Amino acid sequence: MLEKIFEVRYDELDPHGHISPVSLLRYFQEAAALDAQSFAFGWENIQQNRLGWVLTHMQVEFLQTNVKRQPVQIRTWHAFSEKILSRREFEFLTEDGATLARGASWWLLMDVDKRRITKSPPELLALNPAEPNFLVQEENFKRTPAADAVSLPAVLITTRREDLDLNGHVNNTHYAAWALEKCPRRENITKIIN
Repeated sequence: MLEKIFEVRYDELDPHGHISPVSLLRYFQEAAALDAQSFAFGWENIQQNRLGWVLTHMQVEFLQTNVKRQPVQIRTWHAFSEKILSRREFEFLTEDGATLARGASWWLLMDVDKRRITKSPPELLALNPAEPNFLVQEENFKRTPAADAVSLPAVLITTRREDLDLNGHVNNTHYAAWALEKCPRRENITKIIN
């Protein structure tokens, strides 16, 4: 498990002085990369084999909204890996230990030259704990939308060079920011599924 404190910068605040959800997701991504590096599956390690981590989906539950600027602590850990997917858990805490958000993310390894998914290597599977520690139950992302679900019009977004990550893909935090453009104002957001 990796535990890291992030000092929130002023450019990571919304117009009300609150920590933005996308800022928290960027902290998670950084912490996930640092934790993966600690067990030899960080970018520097896997790129030698021309592999890269790709986020397939993420589930985040925001338990507190409108959090003012303050240091935040993230805890994240590799929950388990299977044939092609790896699951990672994470939670954010305030200085006094209150939980801001928690969630899970699912990742796969991709051959960056062939642009194909690869199987999880035995060394990664060997890291599986005897009993995984899950913070949230996995949602069914393929379920039919509720009958009263509001359909929102599409928005055209042009990918910029700064949106691309080390793998040459749009970084997952940019996708989250784009999705939030269509959500109600932050004050109404309690759960985001990416």
